[in-house]
Amino acid sequence: MESLYWRSARRIFESFRRVRLRQLYDSPLRKALPALSFGGNLRLIAGGATGGGLAAFMTLGGASAADSVEPAGGNSPTQSTLCRVMLPDDANPSGNVHGGTILHLIEQAGWIVATRHCNSNKSSENSGFFSSAKDLSAALVRVEHMDFIQPMYIGEIAQITANVVFTSERSMEVRVEVWAENASKGQRRLTNQAILWYVAVPMDKETSAGHLKSQPVPPLPSNLKLRKEVAAAAKERYEMQKAQRAQAQELPGDTKLVALQPESDAVASSPAASQSSLQHVILPSECFANSIAQGGVIMKLMDTLAGVTAARHCRSPAVVTASLDAIDFHAPVLNGNLVTVTGRVTHTSKRSMEIEVIVFADNAFTGERKATNTAYFTFVTLNRLTGKVNEVPQLSTPTDEDKARFAEGQQRYDERKEARKAQKYTY
Repeated sequence: MESLYWRSARRIFESFRRVRLRQLYDSPLRKALPALSFGGNLRLIAGGATGGGLAAFMTLGGASAADSVEPAGGNSPTQSTLCRVMLPDDANPSGNVHGGTILHLIEQAGWIVATRHCNSNKSSENSGFFSSAKDLSAALVRVEHMDFIQPMYIGEIAQITANVVFTSERSMEVRVEVWAENASKGQRRLTNQAILWYVAVPMDKETSAGHLKSQPVPPLPSNLKLRKEVAAAAKERYEMQKAQRAQAQELPGDTKLVALQPESDAVASSPAASQSSLQHVILPSECFANSIAQGGVIMKLMDTLAGVTAARHCRSPAVVTASLDAIDFHAPVLNGNLVTVTGRVTHTSKRSMEIEVIVFADNAFTGERKATNTAYFTFVTLNRLTGKVNEVPQLSTPTDEDKARFAEGQQRYDERKEARKAQKYTY
């Protein structure tokens, strides 16, 4: 018999849900509702995965958007699609969708398909693959370089499709595409393509304490058909990463970087004049079931801090993410950790600026501090009236360290420029 507590809670939830659905129906987004189902059913959930909004998750053939999309000729959890309406609380100061929100959604879609795949050995047809039947969770270990091809706007529908396209003995490559749909016009635009690498870790107490031990990953289903160039490129990336991991990677050890703030006596337009930091305590709502922070949460914090640094340098809030270099997750960030994100401008071209971002995590119980992530974000600043890219203030380099970082940034800028010329945004 239903208790009084649960009966009251259910009534409160139903009342809240009806109010939010009525708000959506009465809004300009109501015209988009018929198109949201994409031939399936529409499920609306109050309080979306990113919080604060009404999330719309597409269902395919009557199943949830998070469910697998079956490849031709077989049953395999190697693909999933997630959809969400972009609402005002997803906007940046320029009115476009915040780049960190896109990164968060990309990682959510990647985690769903990677976690399903690493647990696919429990199906009857693969029951002999492992002797262990542990519950596994995907853990993000790397995000490859990614360009923001086009902006996404409030009111559009973000459709994120994730596919497992490569597996090694203990890792998986997931390719993600992000499309923006204008439901009223029936138009779709490709906005992002991303490549994420995951490992499988057990969902137990040791993992929750940060002691990660990667587990074997099931191979891709034999009936999954991939284009030869996709599989070959994934294999090549895997071999390159394997060679890089064999070399010792130097991480920032200078704890002075932990609390960067603009210096009042700094030279104008120098790194010291715009350097920034933010601190954030990781909460349970930002973690997966094994108490490890979602990779998308960390990337959103990094993007936010990079935006603050870029805005200070340009003296304008109208800055947007243009691209980010590869991000390696060197250590897990856990529930309750104090995360400090620091950033400084390292290079400028005529119309773009490079922001170096470093993430530190402090364990309140042990006092241990470790650098968990480093990355370079490229930002541009927009004219708020025309939306066109403005020129950025050129970076001053008063110190030898500033000059050395600028020279390294110039090399990265030239490499990105050459890579963009050869880039083809096709799957």
